[in-house]
Amino acid sequence: MSEFDLIDRLKQIASPALPVLTGIGDDAAVTVHDGPTATSVDAVVEGVHFNLAWSSPLQIAQKAVGTALSDIAAMAADAGEVYVTLGVPAGSPRAFLEELTDGFAEASASLGAVLAGGDTVSSPVMFVSVTAVGRAPADEQLILRSGAREGDLVAVTGEFGGACAGLALLAQPELEEVIELSPGLREALVLRQLAPRPRLEAGRAMRGSGVSAMIDVSDGLAADLGHMARASGVAIEIDQNRVPVQEGVPEVADARGRDVVDMALAGGEDYELAFTLPPDALATVEGRIAPLGCGLSVIGKVLSGSGVTVAVAGRRESPPAGFDHFG
Repeated sequence: MSEFDLIDRLKQIASPALPVLTGIGDDAAVTVHDGPTATSVDAVVEGVHFNLAWSSPLQIAQKAVGTALSDIAAMAADAGEVYVTLGVPAGSPRAFLEELTDGFAEASASLGAVLAGGDTVSSPVMFVSVTAVGRAPADEQLILRSGAREGDLVAVTGEFGGACAGLALLAQPELEEVIELSPGLREALVLRQLAPRPRLEAGRAMRGSGVSAMIDVSDGLAADLGHMARASGVAIEIDQNRVPVQEGVPEVADARGRDVVDMALAGGEDYELAFTLPPDALATVEGRIAPLGCGLSVIGKVLSGSGVTVAVAGRRESPPAGFDHFG
């Protein structure tokens, strides 16, 4: 399959819609926006973020698009356009590439985004870089990670540790010989790793609610709250006992000889939202999140100072380190 065959296929399957006036097939996409935009660039690389031994072409596309749009969710923006740069080794099977390109269109559409363009290159290893653009009606409705203030509560959507546990099940199939998990529970954990779903609806629900700062959880809950604390010039304390852990994670952690709290705090790739808010805004935010079914848990508080600590049995401890590409 040539580069131009691949581009033609992307052009055929993409469904341009406003604000895209000109999409795939020209030198650049042409879009029109009434309000501010938020733009994020994210990449997934074979052997680092996905493994061809257990990731289908559709799942690679879902992870690439989903992780990029998770950053848009964290800004409380609406999904807009998606631009895909695809690097593929020479000789990649045509059927695989067709499924992969179809997957980009399907993943984008399922999340309310428009596949609007990109690039294709030859690469010694497969990678996908996604530029995601989001929109909001007004500047003040975007939420940054730098707005946390002393006295705020720290809260999260969803549950944690699932993606890390799913990766363990994929990479170490022998674990299943000592873990009793139902097929449905195993699938839920594995899909958290293979095909994450960004919390776009929850992010939009935060607009104008009083939420002061927000970030998506990709590197690990403790690490990402550390990014927020640094950007806001504050300290964050997490109550270990209040961190919601996904069902099945304790069993996987026990089988691997790993502490379940460490897996929840440092596992990464859960793509939930972590945010801060004044106590008097909690009822409003809970009311907006409840219909979405993703859950909301208050897990800590914002203090003066710097860094992140974990409250354990009346004492403060340093959290486990999250993922660092250069660590």
